[in-house]
Amino acid sequence: MMKRTYNLSHIMKKAWTLFNATERTFAQCLRQAWIEAKAFAKALKDAMTDEEVHTWYGWKELGYEVIHESKNIFQITVADPKTKSGTRVLSYFKKSQVQLMME
Repeated sequence: MMKRTYNLSHIMKKAWTLFNATERTFAQCLRQAWIEAKAFAKALKDAMTDEEVHTWYGWKELGYEVIHESKNIFQITVADPKTKSGTRVLSYFKKSQVQLMME
C-alpha cells in the first residue's frame, strides 16, 4: 500500500481561512479542509499523470498561461464561503497544457 502525502501546511491554512470566514467551529473547518485535500489526491491519482498540476490561477501566479482551448484534466468542488452557493469548482491543468506568459 502506497503512503499518501498531504500538504499539511496547506490544509491548516485552508481550515483557518474557512474558520475566519464562517460561523463554523474550527473542527468543522479542519474536517472540510481534509475532505478537500483527499478529494484532490484522489482526483490526481485518477487522472494518472506524473506532471505538475495547478489551477488556471495557480499557473498564472507561476508565470504561465493555459493554452487556449485546453481541457482540464480534473475538477474538484471546494467550500468557498465568499460565493452565494458556498462552493466553488476548481479546474486543474497539467504542465504540458501551459506556456510561459508573453509580456
